[in-house]
Amino acid sequence: MRSKRIASMLGVTAASALLFTGLVAADADVSTSPGLSTALPKADADDIKTPEQYFGFEMGAEGKLAEYPKVLDYMKSIAEKSDRVTYDTVGETTEGNEYATVAISSPDNLDRLDEIVEMNKKLSDPRNTSSEEARKLAKKSVPVYHLEATVHSTEVSNGQAINDIVHRLATEDSKFTEKILTNSVILLVPSQNPDGQHKVVGHFNDTAGTDKARVYPDLYHKYTGHDDNRDWLMFSQIESRYRLNLIKKFNPAMVHIMHQKGNQGSRIFVPPYGGLTSGNVPANMNSSTSALGQHAERQLMAEGKRGVSHAGNEFNIFWTLEQPVGFFPFRGAGVFLTEIATGKDLAYPQESDDGSPLGPQQSRQNLIKPYKKNTWTLKQQVEYGKTATYAGMEYVAQNHEKLLYYNLFASANSYTKNGVESGSYAFVIPADQRDDYATYELLKRLEMTEVEIHQATAPFKAAGNGYQKGSYVIQLHQPRGNWAHQVLGVDKYPQDEELPYAEATSNMPMWLGVEADEIDSEFDADLTRVDEVEVPDVKMPEAPGEDGAYFVSPESYGTIEIVTALQDKNIRTFRSASSFRRAGQEFPAGTFVIPATPQARSVLQKSSEKVGLEVYAAASAPKIEGVQLKPNTRVGLFRGANNMPGGWDKWIFDHYGINYKDVGAQDFQHDSLNELYDTIVLPNGISKKDIVEGLDKDKYGSKYSWAYGVGEKGWKKLRKFVRDGGTLLATGSSVETAKELMHLGAIEKALPEGRGSQDKFATGGSLIKQEFDTSEPVAWGMPKSWPIWLYRTQAWDVKKKGVDVASSYPEQGELLASGFLRGDQYLRGAGNAMSFDRGEGKVIVIGNEPTFRSLPRVTFTMVFNAIYGGPAADVKPQQLTKLQKQFTKSGKELNK
Repeated sequence: MRSKRIASMLGVTAASALLFTGLVAADADVSTSPGLSTALPKADADDIKTPEQYFGFEMGAEGKLAEYPKVLDYMKSIAEKSDRVTYDTVGETTEGNEYATVAISSPDNLDRLDEIVEMNKKLSDPRNTSSEEARKLAKKSVPVYHLEATVHSTEVSNGQAINDIVHRLATEDSKFTEKILTNSVILLVPSQNPDGQHKVVGHFNDTAGTDKARVYPDLYHKYTGHDDNRDWLMFSQIESRYRLNLIKKFNPAMVHIMHQKGNQGSRIFVPPYGGLTSGNVPANMNSSTSALGQHAERQLMAEGKRGVSHAGNEFNIFWTLEQPVGFFPFRGAGVFLTEIATGKDLAYPQESDDGSPLGPQQSRQNLIKPYKKNTWTLKQQVEYGKTATYAGMEYVAQNHEKLLYYNLFASANSYTKNGVESGSYAFVIPADQRDDYATYELLKRLEMTEVEIHQATAPFKAAGNGYQKGSYVIQLHQPRGNWAHQVLGVDKYPQDEELPYAEATSNMPMWLGVEADEIDSEFDADLTRVDEVEVPDVKMPEAPGEDGAYFVSPESYGTIEIVTALQDKNIRTFRSASSFRRAGQEFPAGTFVIPATPQARSVLQKSSEKVGLEVYAAASAPKIEGVQLKPNTRVGLFRGANNMPGGWDKWIFDHYGINYKDVGAQDFQHDSLNELYDTIVLPNGISKKDIVEGLDKDKYGSKYSWAYGVGEKGWKKLRKFVRDGGTLLATGSSVETAKELMHLGAIEKALPEGRGSQDKFATGGSLIKQEFDTSEPVAWGMPKSWPIWLYRTQAWDVKKKGVDVASSYPEQGELLASGFLRGDQYLRGAGNAMSFDRGEGKVIVIGNEPTFRSLPRVTFTMVFNAIYGGPAADVKPQQLTKLQKQFTKSGKELNK
C-alpha cells in the first residue's frame, strides 16, 4: 500500500493553452510531445473489484445510489491494491465526517509527488523563477488536474461516476491511461461536502420501499446548505479551508468541478462560458478552459451524446467571485465546469409529460445537436459525466507542458510585472479605522489567499492624501495582484440586459466596514512586509475600584464576542442611550458599561484579547439614561426546513457564542413561547406557510417533526409572544411575514414586484448606500453612513407614525456604492431597519439581508443590537450610575 502523503502537503494556480483542434478517441495516443516516462507499468488489477462487484449494482442503476462511506471504503480498497492510487484523510468536516482526497497517477509520479509539488510552486512565483528555468520545470514536472465531485449533495450522479473513473485509471492498460497517468496527477476530492452526502444518499436509501419523500428535506450542510460552494471570500467553513489549502499547495493547472443543474434545459453544459467577465480574470484561464470545453463537447457528440450546450445565457459566472469558481481562476487555473441535467427524485428517470423530446429543440451555435429522447436516466447522467471527465483529463495530458508554463508561470508573471488591468498601483488601508477587528479580518483573508501585505513604518502621502504610520499597503504588482484587486476594488457592473449570475460585487472592505483607498499612481513609502496578520494586541486598563466601570465601544461587530462572554457568566451589562466622555475618551451611544468586578475583569480580558478590541475604565459610570441587557438572553432561531439564510444565521450564532435554540414545532405546545425565548429571529425566506403548514407529515417521518406546521393556533401564539413582552426580529423577505403577523400597516413595499419588475428595479446583488440614525438602539455602533447588501429582498415606505427608523436609503445623491443598480428612484427615502412597539414587546425588521452568507459583517451589529436590545430594560441616569439594578426572575421588570 502506498503511504499517505497528501495531508502533509495541503493548494492552486494556473491554466491556459492553445486550442486543441483534433478529435481524439478515448484510447488514442493524444501526445504531441514526448511523454515524461517511456511506459506505464502494467496494472496489477486481479484483486481490484469493479464498482458493480463492490456495491452490488452498476453505477447509474435506476433507484440505486452508493452511499458516501462505502464510496470512501472503495477508494481505500483500490489504493491498498494499486500503485497508481493513494488515499488520504485531510480532516474532519463540520459534523465530524471524513474529508478525503485520492491521488491518481503513474507510480513514478506518485513517488516524486513532493518534487512535482515543489516544481509547480516555483512555477507559480515568477519572482523566484526565470523564464528559462520555468520552461525547464514545465518539461520536467506534470500538471495537477483537480477533480471535485458532489459539491451539491442532491447532485448525485457524479458521486457514482467517480467510482468507475478511479477503477478505470487504476486497472486499465491502454494508450489513454498511459498518457493520462504519465503526463498528469489527478487529485480527486470525492466530495466537497461529505456531511451532505451522508444525509442525502442515506435518506434516499432509508426511504426505499416506503411512501415517504425520497429527497432529504433540510439543509444538507448544517450551516450553508446548497451554498456550500459560496464561501470563497470569508472561508468561514472548515470544508472551504480544506479546499483552499489544497489549491495553494498543489497549484492545479485545471480544476474540474462536477455539477448538475435543472432538468428542463440542455443535457450537459460545458465551457466556453458566456456573459461578461472581470478584467481581473486571467486570459489564460478563459482560453484554456474554452479549449478544453470544446474538446469535451466534440468527444460527447462523437459518442452520440446529444444535448450539449455552451456559452449562451447559462453560467455566466466570471464577473466577480461568482460561484462555483471562487479563488481558482484568479490564480490562473482553468475552471472546467460541467453541469449535467438531473433526473426525477435523484435516481429515477425523467420523462416528458407529452412524449416530446426533453430540452430545447432548436439547433443553435451553442447547442448544435438537441437531445431527441423523451426520457433521461441516472445511467445517462453517469455516462455523460464520465465522458466529459475523460476528455478533460485527456486535454490536460495532451497540453501538459503548455499548461504548466503559460498558466502557472506566465499568468502570475504578468501580474507581477504589469500589474492589474485597471492600471491601479496599490490599495491603502488607513491605520485610523473605526473597527480594528474588521481590519484584522480583512487582512487575514488576504493573507489566507496569498496576497502580500506591507505596513508603513512612517507617515507617507499617496494620491494627495496623507496616511499615518501603521497603514497597510497592498501593492498590485504581485502574483496575486488580480485577486487583491478583485476583492478590494469597487465594481461597476455595466448597464446590460443580462444581470450577473449571483453577485454584482465582491468588495470585501465594504462588506466588513473598512476604509480602503485605491491608488492609481506609484508613490514612495517606507514599508515592511507583514509576515503574519495577527489580532491587535490590547491590554486591560488598571482596575478602577469597586465603584468604577469598564467601557467597550460598540463600533465593532467583534464586540458581540465580548457581550456573549459576559452573558455566559451572567455579568451585569448596561448600554448608554447617548454619547458620553470618560477616561479621556468620547464614547458613542450604545457603549457597553460593565461594573468593575473581578469576575467582569477576567471575562473582559480574555474576550477582548480574542478580538483585539480595547476595554476602557473609569472611576464611575456616566449619569445618563441607558438599558440593561437581560441576563442570559434566550434566542430562538426559526430556521424552517431547508432555509439557507437560517443556516448561515445558525453558523453566525454558533461562531459568536449566542445563547440560542432552533425553534421547533414542539415549542408551540407550551402555553407561552415566552417561557422559552426572549427574542425569536425569522431569517430571510420564512413565510407564513413555512410557519403554519411546514413539512408535510405524510411525506416525512417523526425525525423531521420539528419542522411540521404549527397551524393557525401556532401563528396566533407567535403573535401573543410579542404582545406579552417578546421581541421578534425579521430580516429580508421575512419582513413581509412579520408585517402580516403583527399588522404593521405603517409600512408598505417600496420596490416593484411581479412579472417584468426586474426591468424597473434590479441590483444583481450589490452594495447600496445607507444612512443610519445612531441614536436609535438598532443602529447603535453603526457609522452614520455605510453601504448595505441588497439582493432580492425589499425596501419599505413609511406611511404612518409609530415607526422608529434606524436606517434608510438616502434621498439624494448616488445610491450605488459597488455593483449594479437599476431603478434607484424606488429606493430613495425608503426605510430599511425599523422597530415597532406591540403590546409589551417589540417587532424589529431589517429589509435587506444583513447576514447574507456571513459576508456583510458590518451589518451584523444591527442584528446583535436587535437580539439583545428588544429584551433589555430601560434604566434611568441614577440607576446606570450605580450599576445595581437587576432583572426579576420573569425578566419583564427591574427590581424596585
